[in-house]
Amino acid sequence: MIADLNSRLWRYRKGRFSDSDIVACTGLSARGLRELIKRRAIRTEEIGRGPGRVRVCDATTMKRVAVIAALNHCGLSLAVAGQVAFFLPYHTLLYAVCDPITILFKNSNEIDHQSGLPPRIERPMVDWFDPVRRATADADVDWQIIIFDGRFVGIQCDKSKAVTIFGDLRQQSTQFVAWVPFPRPDLFAGGVIERIARELRGDAFIRFIANWEDPSKWTKQLRHIGYRFEHHDRDTDPLRTASLAVARSAVVKTEINVTLAVRKALRRYLNLEPAL
Repeated sequence: MIADLNSRLWRYRKGRFSDSDIVACTGLSARGLRELIKRRAIRTEEIGRGPGRVRVCDATTMKRVAVIAALNHCGLSLAVAGQVAFFLPYHTLLYAVCDPITILFKNSNEIDHQSGLPPRIERPMVDWFDPVRRATADADVDWQIIIFDGRFVGIQCDKSKAVTIFGDLRQQSTQFVAWVPFPRPDLFAGGVIERIARELRGDAFIRFIANWEDPSKWTKQLRHIGYRFEHHDRDTDPLRTASLAVARSAVVKTEINVTLAVRKALRRYLNLEPAL
């Protein structure tokens, strides 16, 4: 068991995942994956030439596909699911923290010659990649995307805090529009994700993410996936006011546990959960 896990961790650390890996780990169909690639909603690269050519992607893309698949299973089209997943606030932070190499290994240049891996952390901060325990929802850890009445899209990083709306669905849910300015880092303050990020990456990394993911900076580059953003930051903004009213009394509320979706996909790759 340990030898097999080390082998999978070694492969994971290489950061090269095939189409079959993505399909088996995320629950997205092969056809759906091809559609995302065609729409350029995810990035892939090709290794080799001729008949032996293989298409691969990195770990960030695998995690993004896991979120897209979860959103798609809840009824959103792949195109819209890709838009929502791409502009999930602080998704870069979530992906950096929710990672077996981050959680299980020390940040070290030393490599064990037998396993090909860095030194292990004796007591990981979380049990996300424990071979004995199955992945389960954890309200104290998991981030939720919540869609209210099929219209307003929010994120909740802590059950004790209010949901932050970061966009809305339009044209019968065929278009997602992101809202700016971007939500502040305090929306996930005090949670496990933040504690791990601050201990392993520091405050500067969190500030960098907020600047890097600013939707207003990526309009031209992401026009091909139908990306749009609007300013709805004023307290008196009619759409913001409407979103708060709907969030308080929504008839239909759809919750997508994005952290658990990512963790399960990673555990499937490591053979800690059954493949789909």
